[in-house]
Amino acid sequence: MMRIPLIVGLFLLFFPMYGFTVGERTVAGSRSAGMGGCGVSLPELWSVRNNPACVAWVDRISAGLFCKNQFLLKSMFYEQFGLVLPTRAGNFGLFADHSGSGQAHVLRAGLIYSRKFGNHFSAGVAADYLGLMFPGEYGNKNMINCEFGLFYQPRKYIAAGVHVVNPVPVKITTHPDETLPTTFCLGLTWFISGSFLVSLEAEKDLVNDPIFRLGGEYRVVKSFIVRLGASSAPFQFDLGMGILWGPVMIDVATGYHQVLGFTPSCSIIYCFPKGGRKP
Repeated sequence: MMRIPLIVGLFLLFFPMYGFTVGERTVAGSRSAGMGGCGVSLPELWSVRNNPACVAWVDRISAGLFCKNQFLLKSMFYEQFGLVLPTRAGNFGLFADHSGSGQAHVLRAGLIYSRKFGNHFSAGVAADYLGLMFPGEYGNKNMINCEFGLFYQPRKYIAAGVHVVNPVPVKITTHPDETLPTTFCLGLTWFISGSFLVSLEAEKDLVNDPIFRLGGEYRVVKSFIVRLGASSAPFQFDLGMGILWGPVMIDVATGYHQVLGFTPSCSIIYCFPKGGRKP
């Protein structure tokens, strides 16, 4: 039994972007989790984390909860709340998330403003609070960072998104000199039909190798959706499904790594009636 934590520890040492590293770009929502992590060019509630520019396309007041347990380890449990409020002046978003357990915790919260410019383009910005509670050299720290995104859909069948996290370096420690990672993500989505889409993404920070993601979504019937995806660095398969029940969307997904095992996740979204979406 002692071999499992040892393998996980060595794996995260050599692939730090795969675990809960400090200040990394985090993909949210089980829709994205079932599609290899693709989400930067898919407008929905969880765009509050995946790309603030896509928040502009959410047309109802929406709230949701998301949780993920990476490799079924207690120390790698992630939970998040998201909210989007559409207004005539643009859309506002809010998120709060927590990861870790025991003596090591990461708390994050953010405010998003997103606005459409015409019928095909939108932009969004986010101001984030990051609270670190770690034993040893990190200790307890409180930081503010930012992120921004762009979204463009020139035709009904194709869309593109860009998400940049921590464009201005924020220091974590001075001895040694260490900053929050600056991350760039570019995504494309093809809407092949009204029930089938394919999404492709590339993500890169200033240190680690790029991550590539590929995912697909097929609406079997109006209220039931299946998803499949894969990602690199390291390689992982993902699958998921979604069930639409009136104003409620329930998504479940799991990823599988051939050495470390499963990463299950679940999210639920409630969309309020359209009559209350324009305060």
